[in-house]
Amino acid sequence: MKILYCIPHLYNSGGMERVLTQKVNWLATHTDYSITIATTESVPTGERIAYFPLDKKVDVMSFSLDFNEDFRKPLLAKWWGHMKRMHAYKVALTNYIKQHKIDLCISLGGKEIAFLHTLPCRTMVEFHFAKDQREQLLNTTHSSYFWRLLGKIRTLQLVRAVKPLSKVIVLTEADKKDWQKAGCNNVITIPNPCSLDGQKLHSQAKEENIVLAVGRLHKQKGFDLLLQAWRPIEELHPDWHLRIVGEGEERTHLEKQIQDLKLQKVVLAGNVKTMADEYTKASLFVLSSRYEGLPLVVIEALWSGLPCVAFDCPQGTKELLQNEQGWIVPNGNVEKLSEQIMYTMTHPDEALQRADKAQKYARATYSESAIMPQWVQIIEEEVS
Repeated sequence: MKILYCIPHLYNSGGMERVLTQKVNWLATHTDYSITIATTESVPTGERIAYFPLDKKVDVMSFSLDFNEDFRKPLLAKWWGHMKRMHAYKVALTNYIKQHKIDLCISLGGKEIAFLHTLPCRTMVEFHFAKDQREQLLNTTHSSYFWRLLGKIRTLQLVRAVKPLSKVIVLTEADKKDWQKAGCNNVITIPNPCSLDGQKLHSQAKEENIVLAVGRLHKQKGFDLLLQAWRPIEELHPDWHLRIVGEGEERTHLEKQIQDLKLQKVVLAGNVKTMADEYTKASLFVLSSRYEGLPLVVIEALWSGLPCVAFDCPQGTKELLQNEQGWIVPNGNVEKLSEQIMYTMTHPDEALQRADKAQKYARATYSESAIMPQWVQIIEEEVS
């Protein structure tokens, strides 16, 4: 069986790239599928084609269409450039599928979603974000009525694009219900496996009290809110440190915010090679995102036995931290986030009790052995 995955790029260290790499490596090891990953963006100079190690049996090819080049153009020019690239992409992807006799094309929700159902093979989509993620993104970065309306239009376009597909894979039951309310009756829930599965987590002495946050330095991740919440914590608990792991376009803004708030115990660590070490060194994990799908970093923190505090994102965090497996605070409420972090710091016995319960849940629910056979079953049903 020949499977083609479509993703914008693999050179970033993002969660979607990490999960796809993990899944195709598992499939390459445990099945006889022939797997290719197709990307639309060119690899920047100095970057590897794939940030995470790929099994040698997995092929990667790029159409080098570079949709991102239109991002900062005026709206009309952006639209025209986008339409030309979309036409080129549809032609190139269709020809590739025919020439290589692809049996199944799996989209990760990129540009191809607009014409996925027209491709000459079996097709499905796996979403790593919520149904209204495009709308949430525009609402986060713009405040005018025009952009809010555009966001709603983008959500309607996405719903219309996936309705003809035989299967739409989402990460949470809450997201599945959301899609079903929009009239999509082809939705199946399969969460992501934990990327730490199979890695040895070396227990390390906690030399410092570290609060860990992980994610791309983007408005979505709410690190600006976390820094606001951290200010009273630093004043009352000067022996604690905040460590934010990740890189992105918000770095300059966050560095200025740290300076303006006169924060002394915050580190923007950038990207790191071994995330397992970050989790084992930390004492507490915080998710401050404005919205998420199913946050992989929370799964990793639970897997590592870390107590977790998180905003109540529209999807994801409730399923992970339910049944007293962590603490959830109202989404965007900086004061409550600050209070809950301090409560967790000062109640270590309760924190460890919840963390132990959450770790058992995470390892039973999000292991590769629990998740990947579901994918094999779906693939076999689709192509049989």
